[in-house]
Amino acid sequence: MAGQRGRSIDRSRVAVQTFAWGPAAAWAAVLFLLSAQSELPIGDLWIDVPDWAAHFGVYTVLGAALAHARFHGARRVPHVAMIALGAIYGVTDEWHQRFVPGRVPSADDWIFDLAGTAIGYGVAWLVATRLLGGGEDSNETDG
Repeated sequence: MAGQRGRSIDRSRVAVQTFAWGPAAAWAAVLFLLSAQSELPIGDLWIDVPDWAAHFGVYTVLGAALAHARFHGARRVPHVAMIALGAIYGVTDEWHQRFVPGRVPSADDWIFDLAGTAIGYGVAWLVATRLLGGGEDSNETDG
């Protein structure tokens, strides 16, 4: 009986972590697929999206997904570490573009990746903790 209980707890923990980190992992996969394209279909949209805005926008979503991960499963990880995770992913994304024909890595793009990550994370965290009732550390101010 004790063995079954242990497995149940492990499954529960896996489910919680999957729920917490799933959106960030899925969005990182989307970013990887976009980054692997030689030419993005953004020009086919009814509006012309500047490159900096596209970087900022897609990394805002990543930042929000990272806030979701911390809120639901990584409470002990400092906020700055979660944002750094998004920034590091942005660096790897720019490096990856180096190997894609027609794409070039850019420090300017990475700055907008970082800004989008930080803004998306901050806004999502504030919404989760202030508007939705954030739980045990909703008043924390750690970095």
